Amino acid sequence: MNIFSTLQQEITDYFGGAIEIAEGINYSQYRLVRRIYLFKNKVYPRGKIDKQGSYKYWFDIIKPRMDNEVKNIDIDTKDILIFSENPEADFAPVFIANAAMKEYLWETGRAEEMNANAELYSGDGNILFKKVKGGYQTCDPLNTYITIQTAETVDDTAIIERHMMTQSEIRAKQGVWNQTAIDHVIKNCGGKTFSPTLRTGTRSTTSPFYEVFERTGEISECALYEAQKREDGEKGSEGKYVLAKIICAGLSDGGADEKNVLYAEALPAGKKMSDYYIEAHRGAYKGRWWREGMYELLFDHQIRANEIGNQLAKGLEWASKTFFKSKDIKTIQSLKTDLQNGDIIRSDDLSQVEVRMQGLDQLIADWNRLMGDADAIANSFEVISGESLPANTPFRLGQLLDVNATKLFVFLREKLGLAYSRVFRSWELPEMVKDLRGREIFRLTGNADLINQFFEIAANNWYVDNLVEIGPHTPETAMLLKAQKMEELKKNDPLIKNSREIWNDVLQRLYVTITGENTDLGSQLETLANLLQFEQDPARRAYLLDLIYKTKGIPLPPPPVPTVQETQVTEKTETPADPALV
Repeated sequence: MNIFSTLQQEITDYFGGAIEIAEGINYSQYRLVRRIYLFKNKVYPRGKIDKQGSYKYWFDIIKPRMDNEVKNIDIDTKDILIFSENPEADFAPVFIANAAMKEYLWETGRAEEMNANAELYSGDGNILFKKVKGGYQTCDPLNTYITIQTAETVDDTAIIERHMMTQSEIRAKQGVWNQTAIDHVIKNCGGKTFSPTLRTGTRSTTSPFYEVFERTGEISECALYEAQKREDGEKGSEGKYVLAKIICAGLSDGGADEKNVLYAEALPAGKKMSDYYIEAHRGAYKGRWWREGMYELLFDHQIRANEIGNQLAKGLEWASKTFFKSKDIKTIQSLKTDLQNGDIIRSDDLSQVEVRMQGLDQLIADWNRLMGDADAIANSFEVISGESLPANTPFRLGQLLDVNATKLFVFLREKLGLAYSRVFRSWELPEMVKDLRGREIFRLTGNADLINQFFEIAANNWYVDNLVEIGPHTPETAMLLKAQKMEELKKNDPLIKNSREIWNDVLQRLYVTITGENTDLGSQLETLANLLQFEQDPARRAYLLDLIYKTKGIPLPPPPVPTVQETQVTEKTETPADPALV
C-alpha cells in the first residue's frame, strides 16, 4: 500500500542522513535532539571512563542558567485571563468563562504541565502543541518527526508521531478507528515489550504494547483512497494532494500482514496544519524548523567546561600528594613505616618534593572567561541569578541593569504566551463552556444575576439574527421584543439547556491573554484610573468604577441597602402636603 511505503520512506529519511539547509551546512534534527538529551542526562557519548581508566566528571553549567531563565518566563495559571473588547456587554460570559477556566486548570493539573513546558521551551527551544479530543497535549520531541526539516512553520511540513499504546487505549478508539483493523492489530501486532523511541532498546513488560504511527499532512488523493479502501471503487487522483490524518499500526513488524490502517480521513477543506498543531519557538529561524534552545547555545561551553574541570581535577589530584626525597633508602622506608607524629629525623639530605600544578592560573582564567561568555549568551548575569553585585555598585545602576536584563525574558515569555493564548482560545475555551448549564454557572460564580445576563445575551443574539425579518421599528419596539424573547427563554429553558448555541456567538468576541501581548487591557485600566482621579461627579465615578470591575471580570458590588432613617425621609418627602392645612 502506498501509505505504508510513504511512511517508511519519511521515517527512514528523518533518521538516516543529514540535509543541507545552506551551502556546506548539513543538519539532522534527529542527531541534534539525541545530542541534547545526552547533555540533559550528563552522559558522555563514549562513557565516563577515559582511555587511562580515569573517571570523567561532568560540570553542568547549562542547567543553572536555564533555571534562571525558567523562573523569569514561567507562566502560571493565574496569568490566564479571558476578556472581551466590549466588557460592558459581555461581562457575564467573561466572568463565567474565567470561573470555568480556573476550575478546569485546577482539575486537569495543567499547572504542573505548564511548568514542565517552560523548562522544555527554554532547554530545547521548541514546543509543539497538538489538538486532541477534549483539549490539547504536548508532543514528545523524541517521538515527533518533522518530515521537511527546513520548514519555517508547521504549515510547511507533514508531521509523524509515534505512540506506544496499551490494549485498553486501542480498544477505547472503537467507534472512531476502523473496527476490523483494531481487532487485527490487537491480535497480531502486540508484544510484551516497550521501547521509549524507535531507535532505543526494548524492555520486557507484563502486558502488551502496540506501536502506532500517526501522520498529519498532505498526501495524494490516490494514496488516501487506497488507505480508506473505498467501497465505491474510486481510486482518486495521483496528482491531487489533500490534507489528511492517517494512523497505522504494525509498520515496524516486518510482514505485510501486520500492517494495518486504523484511521484515514481527509481534514475539512480550508483547514491548515496550524489548526491542529500550534508551535512555540525560543530562537529565530535559521533555515530549519528546530530552533536553538539553551542546551544547543551552550554545547561548546559545556564541552570546554568539562575539559577544564577534568584537567583541574587530575592536576590537583597529583598536587595534593606528599613526596620526599633522600639518598638514603632506609630513611624513606622509615618515613612510611616507623615514624610517628612529632618524631625527630637525623638526615643530611631529606627534603619534601614540592608538587605544584603547572598552568593552574591559566586554567582558572580560562574558566572565568568561559563562564562570563556563557552568562552573556544565556542572559544570566548576577542581577538575574540573585547573586550580589560587585562592591560599590550604585543602587540606581543595579536597578537599571535589572530592567535591561529582564527585557529579553519579557520577549521570550511573550512568544510562549502567544502560543498558549491560541491553544486556550481555539481548543480549550470552546470545550470548557459548551455544556455549561444554569446550575453549573451558579455553582461556579455563586451569582444568580449572571444567569439573567446570560439570557439577555441570548435575546440580543436572537434580535440581531432576525433583524431583517422584523423590519423597520422603533427603539422602544426593539427593547420590547428583546424583553419578550428573554421571558420566553426563561420560561422554556430555565436551566439554559441551549447554552452551546449561545456560546457559539459569544466565543467569537472572547480572547485569551496571558502576558498582555495581545490586548491593551493594562492601558485601559490605567486610563480609567487616571480619569477617576479627576472626576468629581459621584454618578460618573460610579460608572468608571463599574467599567473597571467589568474590564477585570470582578463581580459588581451590590447596591447599598437604604437605612430605616433614609426610608422615612424619603416617605415624608414623597407625601404631598394637605392644602387645607396650609
